[in-house]
Amino acid sequence: MLEPTVKNKHILSVLTLTILTGCGGSSHDDEKPPVEVEKVPELNAISVSSSPLIKASESQFSQNLKNGIFKRYQEQLPNSGQTEQDAVASPSLPKDFSQTNQQEQTVDEADRIKYNGELLFIAAHSANDIDNDSSQGEHYIRVMQRDVEGELNQIQTLPYSDSPWSDQQLYLHDNTLAIVDYSPSYFTSGTSEPAVIATSDVVNTSEPYFYYGGAEFELSFVDISQPGQAAIKHQFKIEGGLIDSRVIDNKLYLISNYHPHFNDFDTSNTDEDTVLENYKKLTAEQVAALTPNITDTENNTSAELVTPDNCYISSDTTDLDGFDSLITITKIDLTNPEQRESLCINTSVHGIYASENSLYTHGTFYRDGVDKTIIHKFNLSGETMNYAATGEIEGHLGWGQRNLRFSEFEGDLRAVTTTNLPFNQQAGFSPLKHQLFVLEQQDNKLVSIASLPNDTQPQPIGKTNAQGLVDEDIYAVRFAQDRAFIVTFRQVDPLYVIDLSDKTKPIIAGELEIPGYSAYLHPVNEHLLLGIGQNIQNWQDPSAQEVENGAKVTLFDISDISSPQVINEKVFANAYTPAEWDYKSLSFLNFDENLLRFTMPVEKWQSETNDDSLYQWRRGSELAAFEINTSDSSALNYLGSSKVNYENISADTQPYVWGGLDRAVIHSDDLYYIHGNYIWHSLWQTPSDNQGPL
Repeated sequence: MLEPTVKNKHILSVLTLTILTGCGGSSHDDEKPPVEVEKVPELNAISVSSSPLIKASESQFSQNLKNGIFKRYQEQLPNSGQTEQDAVASPSLPKDFSQTNQQEQTVDEADRIKYNGELLFIAAHSANDIDNDSSQGEHYIRVMQRDVEGELNQIQTLPYSDSPWSDQQLYLHDNTLAIVDYSPSYFTSGTSEPAVIATSDVVNTSEPYFYYGGAEFELSFVDISQPGQAAIKHQFKIEGGLIDSRVIDNKLYLISNYHPHFNDFDTSNTDEDTVLENYKKLTAEQVAALTPNITDTENNTSAELVTPDNCYISSDTTDLDGFDSLITITKIDLTNPEQRESLCINTSVHGIYASENSLYTHGTFYRDGVDKTIIHKFNLSGETMNYAATGEIEGHLGWGQRNLRFSEFEGDLRAVTTTNLPFNQQAGFSPLKHQLFVLEQQDNKLVSIASLPNDTQPQPIGKTNAQGLVDEDIYAVRFAQDRAFIVTFRQVDPLYVIDLSDKTKPIIAGELEIPGYSAYLHPVNEHLLLGIGQNIQNWQDPSAQEVENGAKVTLFDISDISSPQVINEKVFANAYTPAEWDYKSLSFLNFDENLLRFTMPVEKWQSETNDDSLYQWRRGSELAAFEINTSDSSALNYLGSSKVNYENISADTQPYVWGGLDRAVIHSDDLYYIHGNYIWHSLWQTPSDNQGPL
């Protein structure tokens, strides 16, 4: 179980919120000695700046951080008169086995399973065991080895954690398995809109609040050179909440948030003298006591994760500004986990997008009556990480898989946002404005050099009503080279194809309307696009053709971008697929130059009749297997499904497993369906004839 790290610095939280700052290693000679003050300064309200960042001196960083902490304390005083200004709001690699489906081919993403062609690692939980009798959830790693016949055998079980609410995500590189144990972050909303809770795919409304997960997370490195004796060799506890992570060129990047803790405020009184004394106490505190630590659990030694000489603040920061949390970007070499570097930024971040050479952080904030998304770019191509530029665009990033709304291409960043416009009395709803931006780095700024719609291309993204107002939300975005694909939906699914071949003049080249929607888009090649979502009857149009509701897979022909077409589709009646909100549940394998294999989990509730002729509801889980012929005669072919079946196991002992945890591995002609802690194995051509649970 992850226990809070106790340091001889103040660690009890009195306040919470977010900040952006960058840090490295240094002594603290630059920190100014405290000066006698007779009055608490009139600090500015906490806000997030869209100005470029600068590397701060220790005194600048210390003052900005402490100002933010004290301002948050002031806001909690009764009758403070303060109000919060900013509510914090790919194709497969050429191998004969599938790996984690990821946004960018060269950027690895964490997942609950990892496979290298011989060893399969599964992050398991005792609550999903058959005949589970544990009163407390226990996490462990199953180590499975594939033999020459294609059979998987368990060779090791690695106990990991008994923290009931944490998640385990894995990375695999050569003989090192990295395990990230953390509490997921999520958005909550003060509106009536539902909040989708997830690790990196979360709801974003006009005034969101972002929860950064637990007070610390754990990072472990397992030596798998002898798989049967796999053991943890390095383990670290890092203060703060994990936002996201990536692996690029064998380097692990961890993006985390830390709320500084100061528990010496006297809260027994709120008179002017007490508040002044509290200000003096905080001013005198060493800045090292307010920054996160990393602890080596083997020898229980701690060090600063980041130091002020590598921290960044906004260039327009004054002596009266402040922000009370830190975002830290930490790079760790997977070949030598003790080699690491960190920087921090003193602002708020809600998520990331990463390309091979750059990492972008983003956060959405409500100001001047509209949402604004602030983006910071960091260069990863050199030996050290470096801040590059900052930009701001109108709108927020939607309610799921927000990283897919970004794409870096030939040095430029493309992004798609949504703006919630004021309620329209005549129309009876709040219209939406969807925009595509092309951002170019100019010195230390990300500057919009083009957007869509615009004066010469005024067509809105999304269908409009009789008043010309957009009432459709965005359900999916995907970029592929010099094209963008956007799906909007209310009753039908318009698929928009946007031509970005001239980056300064983006245009909507074509569109297609079909029933339902796609929530995930996957470029197959330059001629084919795969869409995954739902088939839904258009009840508002009495003349609309009746359709079968359920999970839908669609293959689009996009060879003529002015006229995208449906080649064919498959609908699973009264079902849904977790791939709508988590693309890692999909597995892809380029079997040969003309054949793509892929799998998709499907779930539905079905009724069964028992001996007394009474209906009872059961959930059915299956893994659907598909092939796409990518030659001139392209087609989507459904081969059947590998279904979860607990034969000879009573209903009382069957684990209840959420389908969002379903994964698969395709290895040549073997198909492995991972549902919960267990595996169902079949041959690719006959997925329904499976063996399991293994």
